Amino acid sequence: MLKLLDRAVAAAIGLIAAALLVTAFGQVIARYVFNRPFTWVLELDVVLLVWLTMLAGYIGVRRNLHMAVDFIIAKWPARARRAAEVASLLLSAGFTGVLLWASFPIIDAMEGMEFVALGAAQNWMYWSLPVGAALMLIAFAAELWRRARGEAGAVPSGTPPGGSPP
Repeated sequence: MLKLLDRAVAAAIGLIAAALLVTAFGQVIARYVFNRPFTWVLELDVVLLVWLTMLAGYIGVRRNLHMAVDFIIAKWPARARRAAEVASLLLSAGFTGVLLWASFPIIDAMEGMEFVALGAAQNWMYWSLPVGAALMLIAFAAELWRRARGEAGAVPSGTPPGGSPP
């Protein structure tokens, strides 16, 4: 089930990145070749970049790609190191839960506000917050479940979910 979700999120990220590339390239051509820049590209690209960032957060959690300062705990005994890793996962999941909870008042506050050039509601950009946070919570839960089942150690950085290290 998570592999399907991983693929779906990766596909969405790919489509968003492609859209960013097309709109940015189109803007350069419109501005410098035709001297008629699009008025809506900046707003659309900001929305796409916010969504890309929140979706990429899920991939980062699933693949253990987020930055960690672990030079101190690397010297700890294995049991203490595992406890610190679990504590870090729990704290990160807690923060992400707060992000999820706090995102709804932001969405409500943006209700009725529109992007000037796009003419679209601004709150649909902010829906990336609960969507990304919910996806990250799923990833944290999967990792905590994997550890609870006793599977050895953390997934090495850069390892695809369910895969072997590069």
